[in-house]
Amino acid sequence: EQNLQRESCVGIKLYPGYNHVYVGDARFFPLYELAAQYDKPVAIHTGSTANGMGFLKYCHPLTVDEAAAQFPKTRFVMCHFGNPWLPDAAAVLEKNANVFADLSGLLEGLFDLDELFEENSGYFSLLRTWLGYAGGYEKVMYGTDWPLVNMEQYIHFMQCLIPEKHHEKVFYQTAKHVYHL
Repeated sequence: EQNLQRESCVGIKLYPGYNHVYVGDARFFPLYELAAQYDKPVAIHTGSTANGMGFLKYCHPLTVDEAAAQFPKTRFVMCHFGNPWLPDAAAVLEKNANVFADLSGLLEGLFDLDELFEENSGYFSLLRTWLGYAGGYEKVMYGTDWPLVNMEQYIHFMQCLIPEKHHEKVFYQTAKHVYHL
């Protein structure tokens, strides 16, 4: 609670897949209540894990729905847009007014953007589809997972992925709203 009282604290981050605890577990309830009390979001690692020690069942984006429904005054952020469970993440975003998503960690390392889009056109088409379904780009924000990715390349990747008319929302407005920047 002392950390949440600090102006420099922007929220709480949970790693359920690595900690082997569901987001809806009662042990997190006091954190959700404090996050609402101090008007700070709870960011949750959703989607695939970076190593074999994480358990996917705990970081599936549908687990966020349970917490979001029980704590409607708490803002939740699904980090990594639940990748690879894009339809499930989009459904959670669309259903819950208090849930947002960041687009961090979709890529790692250095890449050739043209080659990347050509070789993964099906994936990027699905990603665009489910981002659109999720209820608008005002619920989605830029993120990187730095230092696992080159910042300049990732920004350019996002600019190509997100329609230009939504850049202001994704690159600025959503994070400003969610994190009170």
